[in-house]
Amino acid sequence: MLSKEYRQRLAKEYRYAVTKMQEAKDPGRKLYYFSVLFGEAQRTLNWGWNRDLVLIYTVTLHVHTQVNGAMRMPTGQILPIDWASLLEKLTQGSSYLAAYFERAENESSKEELYQILADFAVIAYAVSGNGSYLLERGAFKL
Repeated sequence: MLSKEYRQRLAKEYRYAVTKMQEAKDPGRKLYYFSVLFGEAQRTLNWGWNRDLVLIYTVTLHVHTQVNGAMRMPTGQILPIDWASLLEKLTQGSSYLAAYFERAENESSKEELYQILADFAVIAYAVSGNGSYLLERGAFKL
């Protein structure tokens, strides 16, 4: 269980990152501010071990790595992805994660956290080769 102090710190840092993501026009800047999610989770783990933080760290780091890699592909290999929509979903998910920590721990459920992280995982999959293909075919939506 995370202390109230750590939850408040995560809420504050995550909300700041979301605000900056919303303000950023450049996709690279949006992704830069998204990196706060795994960075803060890792820093908080140094002060207090928590399995949910390990999961947040792992999922958000993976999302960042996948999206960053896809964004940096040579122009001829760019996946047919609606980047504006994808980055909006990334920002929205980040906002949901901030809200999760802004509420008192007894008002936030594990199921809610896992749904947020599952939505992040879908974003990471969408920028993979097969994920992009399935997205284009309409097998799932972001």
